[in-house]
Amino acid sequence: DVGKLEYEGACAACHGTDGRGGGIVASQMSVRMPNLTQLASANRGVFPFDRVYQVIDGREQIKAHGTRDMPVWGQAFRRQSSVYFQNYPVEDQESNARSRILALTEYVYRLQVK
Repeated sequence: DVGKLEYEGACAACHGTDGRGGGIVASQMSVRMPNLTQLASANRGVFPFDRVYQVIDGREQIKAHGTRDMPVWGQAFRRQSSVYFQNYPVEDQESNARSRILALTEYVYRLQVK
């Protein structure tokens, strides 16, 4: 489960393993961690896939999202290889980053409460 493994490595420390915002470093943050299991509910029952992808990627600042408090994972994923996606050649690091962000976004989708 690539999305879950990427989530555990990149997101769980802040957002918690269950996505509810209670990660081990959440109390040290200056802003409250959002409950990722409620994203669809807060969007009239539709999971905001594109918005979640863009927030994780973070390379394009979206003024409506306010200030950026979380890491820009698009840059990080582009610079580092993934143990879960080892088939990408060095010259195609962008595909590696997109694959990891897509896997993470899909995993956050699965965290939604029904």
